[in-house]
Amino acid sequence: MSLIRLDSIEKSFAGKEVLCDIDFRVEEGEHIGLIGRNGTGKSTIFRLITGEMDPERGTVDRMKRVRIACLSQIHDVEDNKSIYDIVMGSFFEIIALEKELAQLEERMAGGDEEVLNLYSEKQEAFTIHGGYDFRVRINQVLHGLGFVKSDFDLPFMALSGGQRTRLMLALVLLKDADLLLLDEPENHLDLEAREWLETFLKECPKAVVVISHDRQTLNNVVTRIVELERGQIRSYPGNYDGYLARKALLREQQQADYDRQQEFIRKEQAWIDRFRYKNTKAKQVQSRIKRMEKMALVSAPLAEASSVRFKMGDVSRSGELVLEARDLTMGYDSLNLYENVSFKVSRGERIGIVGPNGTGKTTLLRQIAQQLTGLAGEVTLGHKVQRGFYEQNHESLNAQSDILTEVHAAKTEWKPEQIRSFLGRFLFTGDDVFKSIGSLSGGELSRVAMARLLLGEFNLLLLDEPTNHLDIVSREALENMLVDYEGAIVLVSHDRTLIDKLVDKLIVIEAGKASIHLGNYSDYRWGRQGKKEAQEKPDDRPTDDVLKIRRATTRKIKKGSDREKRRKKVDLEKLEQNIETTEALVEEVESRFSGVDPGDYKALESLKSEYDAIKEDLAEMYRSWELLAGQSA
Repeated sequence: MSLIRLDSIEKSFAGKEVLCDIDFRVEEGEHIGLIGRNGTGKSTIFRLITGEMDPERGTVDRMKRVRIACLSQIHDVEDNKSIYDIVMGSFFEIIALEKELAQLEERMAGGDEEVLNLYSEKQEAFTIHGGYDFRVRINQVLHGLGFVKSDFDLPFMALSGGQRTRLMLALVLLKDADLLLLDEPENHLDLEAREWLETFLKECPKAVVVISHDRQTLNNVVTRIVELERGQIRSYPGNYDGYLARKALLREQQQADYDRQQEFIRKEQAWIDRFRYKNTKAKQVQSRIKRMEKMALVSAPLAEASSVRFKMGDVSRSGELVLEARDLTMGYDSLNLYENVSFKVSRGERIGIVGPNGTGKTTLLRQIAQQLTGLAGEVTLGHKVQRGFYEQNHESLNAQSDILTEVHAAKTEWKPEQIRSFLGRFLFTGDDVFKSIGSLSGGELSRVAMARLLLGEFNLLLLDEPTNHLDIVSREALENMLVDYEGAIVLVSHDRTLIDKLVDKLIVIEAGKASIHLGNYSDYRWGRQGKKEAQEKPDDRPTDDVLKIRRATTRKIKKGSDREKRRKKVDLEKLEQNIETTEALVEEVESRFSGVDPGDYKALESLKSEYDAIKEDLAEMYRSWELLAGQSA
C-alpha cells in the first residue's frame, strides 16, 4: 500500500521549472535512495511530502494517519536541556503510560480488582509502542551516532554544530513513524557512525527515503533508486551500482534505437527528394511522406548532465621524500588529541587520515600544513615541494570578493577570458562568475576552492574533506582527477569510496594514539573485522613469535595476492548485480512482445533487435562471470 503518492506534480522557483509532471510513490517498508545533482529538487520533494510546500499543479496524497519523521522538521529545543532529556522528551506518551501502569499496579496490590481490565489494555498499548525497551533503544541510537555516556548530560547550548545535527538525527530515528525522510543523514558522522547508521536503516522495518551523496550508503541501504534530472523523475530497481548498470544499458539501447531510426529517416528522405518531381513516382512519394509524418519518433537520449571536469596540469617533480613528520603532538588544556605521530610521504604517495570525530584529524592536517605549531614535533618538506591546502571551511576565501577575482588571484598571468573559460569546467558560466563569495552555497564554495587549488600547480596536496557539499557526479569527477594526479596527497575524508579509490596507506587516530595501516579503508576494515573475529574464538591460536615468523615469511607474496583476490571479488559482485539487472530487462522486453500488433513488422523488427542486443550483452556477462568465478575460487 502506498504511504505517499505524488501525481503529475509541477513546481517552479523564480520562474525556473524544477519539477515537471512527475509521479512518485512510497510503499510501506520500502527503502528508496533519492539522487540527483544539487538544485534538481530533491529537498523540494521532501517538502511536498510533509505538506510544508504545495505544488503548483498535481496532487499529493498521504495514507490516512500516516506518521512522517523528517530531519529538517525537528523543532528548536530549550538551550539548557540535556541531550538525554531532549531525547526522552520524544517519548512523553510512553512515559505517561508507564506512570499510569505503576499507579494501576499500586491499586491492584491494594486489592482493587476493578482496574484489571484497564491495566491489561494499558499494558498492551505500552508493549506495542516499545515501552519495555525504549530506554535501551535510546542508548543504542545515541551510542551508534557517536555520543558517549558522558555526553548525555551536556546541555544543548554547549553542543557543536555537528553534535546538534547528530542529535536531531537521533530524534528522527527514534520517532514512532511509518516513513523516515532523511536528507544527507551522513553529514557530521564519522566512518564508524556511518556504518552503524547503514546497519540500522537496512534492518529498519519503516519506509525510508534518503537523499545521500554517499555511494556506499546507497549501496548498503536502499532497494530502489529514484533519480531527478532536468525536472523529470525515473525509478530504477536495486541499489546504486545496479542503477548505474541499468541506466547505462537503457541509454545504450535508446541511442541504438535513435540511430537506427535516424538512418531510416535519412534514407527515406533521400528517396523522397530524388523522386519528388517524377510523375511516375508521385503516389509512392506521397505514401512515404505520410508514413514519415505518422512515424512515432524515438527521442535521442538526454546528454549526460554537465559535471565538473577536473583536470590537473603538469606538476613539477619533487625529491623522493616529499614530507617527513616527526613526533607530532597536539592537545588543548587537559585534552590530548594525539601524540608522537611520525610518518613519511614519498613522491606520488597517497595517505588517508581517518578516525572518530573529535580525535584531531583536521588538526593534524593543519599541523602538517604548519598552520598550527602543536605541543611538539617537526614537519620537514622535501626538495622542490610546493604544498597546496584545501580547507573544508574555506577560510582562505575572501567573502567580499567575487568568483572571477578570487580565482584570477591564483593565476594572475592569465587573462580574464582564460579564467572564465576555466571556471566553466566548474559550472560557473555567464554572470555566475560575478557572484559574491559570501553569497555562495557550500557546494559552490567547494568548487571555487578546488578551482584555486588546481591553478596552483602544487606537487603536494593536503585535502580536508574535499567531497563535502559535492553531489555524486562531481565527486566521481574529483576522484578521477585525483587518481590521475602525479603529486603526493594527504587526505582527511569520511567518503569511503574516495578513500578506497585513492589511498594506499592510512593513519588511524584513536584514543590519543595514531597507527599506520597499509592499504585503503576496506583493507583496514577487513583486517579489523578479522582481528575481532579471532578475539572471539577460543584461544588456540599460535603464539606471537610464531605469527611474526609466518608473517615475515609470507608477507611479500600474500600482500599482492590478497589484494588481487579482493579486487576480483568486488568485480564479481558488481558483475552479478549487472547480470540480475539485465535479466530483469530481458523479462521486461519479452513481456512487450505480446503488446505489439503482429502486422506491424517494423515494430516487431525493432523490438526483436532490442531483445537480441540485450541477450547478447547478457551472454557476454555470463562468460565474464564464469572467468571471474574461476579466478576468485
